[in-house]
Amino acid sequence: MRVYRMIIMQYRKASLFVIVAVCIATLLFLSNPIPANAQIRAVYDRGATGLGQMLKRLNTSASVLMIGAHPDDEDTALLTYLARGENARTAYLSLTRGDGGQNILGTELGESLGLIRTEELIQARRLDGAEQYFTRAYDYGFSKTLAEAKQKWDERIVLCDTVRVIRKFRPLVVVSQFSGTTADGHGQHQYSGYISPLAVKAASDAGQCTESGPVWTVRKFYVRHRGAGEARLRINTGKYDSLLGRSYFEIAMEARSQHRSQEQGVLELKGEQFSAMNLIGSEARETGIFDGIDSSITGAAANTDNSEPSTRQSLKELGDLIERVSGEFDIRTPEKILIHLVNAYGIASKGAGQTSVPGTKAFFDRKKSELTEVIQLVAGIQTDALADRETVVPGESFSVAVKTFVALKLAAKTKSAKIITPPRWTITQAEAPNAPTQGFFRRETGDFAAHFTIGVPSDAMPTEPYWLAEPRDRDLFRWRDNDDYLTLPFHPPIPTAEVTMDILGTEIVFRQPVEYRYADDTRGEIRRFVNVVPMASVELDQPLLIVPYSDKPQIRKLVMTVINHSNKAVTGTASLNIDNEWKYETSAATFNLNKPGERSTITFNVTIPAKAKAGSYPITGQAMIGEALGSTTLYTISYPHIQTHRIYRRAKTEVQVFDLKVEPVKVGYVFGSGDRVADAIRQMGLDVEMLNEKQLASGNLSLYDVIVVGIRASEVRPDFAANNQRLLEFARNGGTLIVQYQRPGYAGQGLTPYPTQIGPRVVDENAPVTILDPTHSMFNFPNKITDADFAGWVQERNLYNFSMMDAKYTDLLESHDPGEAENKGGLVIADVGKGKFIYCSYSLFRQLPAGVSGAYRLLANMLSQPKARM
Repeated sequence: MRVYRMIIMQYRKASLFVIVAVCIATLLFLSNPIPANAQIRAVYDRGATGLGQMLKRLNTSASVLMIGAHPDDEDTALLTYLARGENARTAYLSLTRGDGGQNILGTELGESLGLIRTEELIQARRLDGAEQYFTRAYDYGFSKTLAEAKQKWDERIVLCDTVRVIRKFRPLVVVSQFSGTTADGHGQHQYSGYISPLAVKAASDAGQCTESGPVWTVRKFYVRHRGAGEARLRINTGKYDSLLGRSYFEIAMEARSQHRSQEQGVLELKGEQFSAMNLIGSEARETGIFDGIDSSITGAAANTDNSEPSTRQSLKELGDLIERVSGEFDIRTPEKILIHLVNAYGIASKGAGQTSVPGTKAFFDRKKSELTEVIQLVAGIQTDALADRETVVPGESFSVAVKTFVALKLAAKTKSAKIITPPRWTITQAEAPNAPTQGFFRRETGDFAAHFTIGVPSDAMPTEPYWLAEPRDRDLFRWRDNDDYLTLPFHPPIPTAEVTMDILGTEIVFRQPVEYRYADDTRGEIRRFVNVVPMASVELDQPLLIVPYSDKPQIRKLVMTVINHSNKAVTGTASLNIDNEWKYETSAATFNLNKPGERSTITFNVTIPAKAKAGSYPITGQAMIGEALGSTTLYTISYPHIQTHRIYRRAKTEVQVFDLKVEPVKVGYVFGSGDRVADAIRQMGLDVEMLNEKQLASGNLSLYDVIVVGIRASEVRPDFAANNQRLLEFARNGGTLIVQYQRPGYAGQGLTPYPTQIGPRVVDENAPVTILDPTHSMFNFPNKITDADFAGWVQERNLYNFSMMDAKYTDLLESHDPGEAENKGGLVIADVGKGKFIYCSYSLFRQLPAGVSGAYRLLANMLSQPKARM
């Protein structure tokens, strides 16, 4: 107590400015699966505000899990209210990672887009205060029926993944965003509503999902209220919080706006806002989501079905002490509660060691983690574990400096630091560098420093998202093992520093991921996790190569790039694996790369033999480096609002040989929302020029025979809408204007040449397609389009078709989902002056990168329309 009194005296002498400064130490979510260094630095979890919130959360056992199908399905306002208003442990389970959507930011689709949206969910959770989980379901795209979702997703697998999350998170309350009926709309939404009650029931059944953890009983199950009628529970998420300085709804909309790849930016509205839901199995009206549940500390015994007297006593002691902490907390002297927090930590440790009930032990362990966070804030403890590089190659080593910075020096003293790594990594103590280096070792005055050299085994696997480590099993990701991190957003960071500190006589361990730190000239300090990467990666410049059928041999150029990721020199020989009847030659196959990041490009001339049969011919690239073989391409997913991640794919070019003709036309392209259609047009051998804002506004559009507008350009290119009349004038003067699918606002703004509305879509990629006018040049010049051209399509037929069209439009194709009305607005053409306007909502942007031959042939005929009229 003498030391404690000295601390109080020390801080009473301090200025208010210094006291507040002590409170704004960095908060580590040690028990939270969200990485500690996510891009968002939420002010709500820092300083006195964060400390006040954490103290409230200490004093409750409340917990809620929300379940939906996709990123953006969550009720962010309710999550924020529960996490920051009720101070409950709160989480969102998204069955998918949103892989099947579209990307407003760039060209990533599919699994790469899922990675981006996983990160965006993490950023949102940093703001709303909740945690994030997933199942292994792959978002296969928009679906209209529950039956399709059941066909795509094995029910037992997704059920047990959901059970795993419930048993791991142990919520008292589960809220389903969907009902499992057609009222949910999207088939995947229906599946989410269908699986949620099944999972809640199965979680408490020891005979179900036996590999998904110890059983857990959910106390209350709600379904979000939608549509007509009055909900039995309405929660005002627009309530103002004086500690946070904002309403929960305002914070939630800030979080919602992190879904940037989906254009989810929204207004942060003030005033009353309500979330509504209904408790399943009860008709009673409620005032709160925890009505009828004892969500106090002592209530954890009943909620975990624990009747042990020692456990009830420990919970009472813990609850009483935390109550005392809350009562004595003073923002001006937060250090006064430190001794009580340390004592509470000891009680939680004892309780975790005494109980034999898994749910109760997990509760005590969680309180230990929360107490660790609060102690860190109160004592002003900051820990850095910094590496001298962001990437490391197997067989090489890197340096790590661990430092601690402590404000309450009389209360907290660092005893030791160590690095936690996977097995067979080596860790040795090292000396401090002689001179400061950018980011890694700066002469920051700390209270403790330790330096290590970390060696990576020569057979270490590259760092990549765990759900992408193996190829998908159709529409389910394949998880490699049964580790605890399954269902989390990402694998926990490797390596991690553990710092043991003496806090008023009690040893407490603080953990900090090892990071690489650097200063960006415009964004300031940036931090990245350390990643293992291969010694060298191999890239082929064209993932897809389109080769029209020919009676003569054809030569195509492939460029391989070999990239050195090692600190050492890398030398070797590059080669291609190719069909036995195909040949290739190169002038120089060797490379010598002396520095990390250095590249060597090697050009191969590939000869496709005459009369090569129609089909797919894979070409893979490789680089032999000594006895090692490099054959993977490293893709870096990096945007300013998310963490950087790396994924790996076989260095491969898929050669598609089929009958394809196209007339020589000059093409201008108005890039929209991240499509690769312009690249596909170049693959046909046509010259494509991308039209920027200046060219649209004042360029000579008559230089082009055809202008193609990319998907969703009316949303992401204000200059497209502003100069739409110039494009229509281009058509009136004889040009062909091809517009790929746009959302309803395109017609609503009056951008079409004649009135129309935009509405339905066809989501079944195998839905039959009828050619309405087989004699039309669209289906005869220069390629004869038949039913075979609509085979093998991926994900969907079309999106946002024309409906209720002016008579000046001519329908060309009809397709509809089973059980629905005819849909003729997917491909239409109209005369505009001397030229043509074509609207095509058929999903070429997905088919062309997938190498679907019919999509190329159809696009070739569209592009060739100017010559068909000559």
